[in-house]
Amino acid sequence: MNRLSAIPRESLPVDQRRFYDAVQAIRRRPVSGPFIVLMNSSPDLAARFAHLGHYFHSRGQADESVLSMRVRGFASLIGSRALDAPYEWAAWVNWAIEAGVPIDTVDAIREGRKPENLTAEEALITDFCSQMISGNHRVSIQTYKSALEHFGSQGLVELVVTLGYFTMIALPLNAFEIGMTDAQKGLRKPFTPLEISGEPWIKSGTTHTNLPPIADNLSTPSRIPPLNAHADVAPEHQHFLDRIVRTRGWISSLYQTLLHSPDVAARMATIGSFFLYETSLSPALRTLTWLIAARDLDCHYTWDAGVHAARVAGLGDALIAELEYGRIDVGITDDQKTVFDFCHQLLRGNHHVSETVYHTTVERFGIPATVQIAATLGYIAMMSMVANAFEVGSAGDHSKPAL
Repeated sequence: MNRLSAIPRESLPVDQRRFYDAVQAIRRRPVSGPFIVLMNSSPDLAARFAHLGHYFHSRGQADESVLSMRVRGFASLIGSRALDAPYEWAAWVNWAIEAGVPIDTVDAIREGRKPENLTAEEALITDFCSQMISGNHRVSIQTYKSALEHFGSQGLVELVVTLGYFTMIALPLNAFEIGMTDAQKGLRKPFTPLEISGEPWIKSGTTHTNLPPIADNLSTPSRIPPLNAHADVAPEHQHFLDRIVRTRGWISSLYQTLLHSPDVAARMATIGSFFLYETSLSPALRTLTWLIAARDLDCHYTWDAGVHAARVAGLGDALIAELEYGRIDVGITDDQKTVFDFCHQLLRGNHHVSETVYHTTVERFGIPATVQIAATLGYIAMMSMVANAFEVGSAGDHSKPAL
C-alpha cells in the first residue's frame, strides 16, 4: 500500500511546476513511481533523476546507452530481485522478455533460483552484478577483466551505473511502498509480480564485519585510466566535461572514471550537485546518511570523502569510529538512531522499512526530509558501486567535492 500520494501539478508552487513538466517531457509519460516520491520533496531532484534514468530507459526513442536493451533488462531483473523491488520488477520484466530474456530465466530470478542455460553474456552479467551487490561488494579481477573485454570501458561503466541507478530509485520506492496503479498495469502484458522475501532488518547482538583499515586501501590505482582533461576525451564529448566542472569546479577521481561514458557522467553530476549544495537536509543529517551508505557498501572512496564532510558538519570522531566498526549502541541522539534504523532497513534485510521505523522517521523529520534521506542513501550507494567496481581509492583533495 502506497505510503505517499501523487502531488497534482496544480498543487506545486508555480516556480516548481516546470520540473513536473520536465519529468513528463523527458519520460514521455505521466509522473509515476519514484517520481511520485521525489515530487513530495523536490520536483527539481525528480527532474534530475528522470534525466539520468532516460539514458537507460529510452526504449524505441533514441536509444542512448551503448548497452543493448537485453543487457539492461537482464541487469534490471537481477537488481530488482536483490533489492526486493517489486515496482522496478513490474516496470522492467516485460521489456526484458521483449528484448529476448527467456521466460525460464525470468522465473528463476524472480523465485531466487540460479538460472540455467544462460548465454555467456548473461552468465558474465550475473557474476559481475552478484559480486557488486553481495559480500564485500568487490568484483574479482578475473570477472572484471572478462567484463571489460566484453563490454569495453564505456559499456562497463554503463553496466555499473545501470545497476546503481536501479538501486538509487529502488530505495525511495521501497521506503514509501510505491506500487503500480491499475492503469499502469493495464498498459502492460500480464506478468507475475515479484514477491517481497524476508523481513525488514532488525538490529541484533551481532556486529557488521569490520571495515578493513581505510588507510591501507586509499592508494590503490583505479582499474580504468582516468580522464580528467579535455585532451582525454573526444572533441564531441568535451562539453560533457565542462558540464561536470560547472557543477563542482573540477573532475574528481570518481568522475574521471565515469567520464568513460561522458553523457552519463554529466547527468550524474547534476544529481550529485543537488546533494552537495541544494538538499534541505542539515549537513549533519546528510553526512550521517552518506557514511551509513558508504559503510554498508564497504566503499573506501565514499567513506574517505564522507568522513571529511562529516567532521566539517560537526559529527564527532567517536561517532564516526563507532559507525565504521558497526558498534552503534550508546552515545547517539534519538535523531541519529532514527536515521540508522531507517537507512539500515533499506540497505539490509529485505530492503523495506517497517511500519514502526517508517512512522518514527516521518514524525521526527517530516515527509520531504525522509524522501531526501532515502534519495541520498540511494545516490551514495550508486556512487559506491562505481568506486568499488573500478577500485577507485582515495577521494583526493578534501577541499573539493568528491561526489
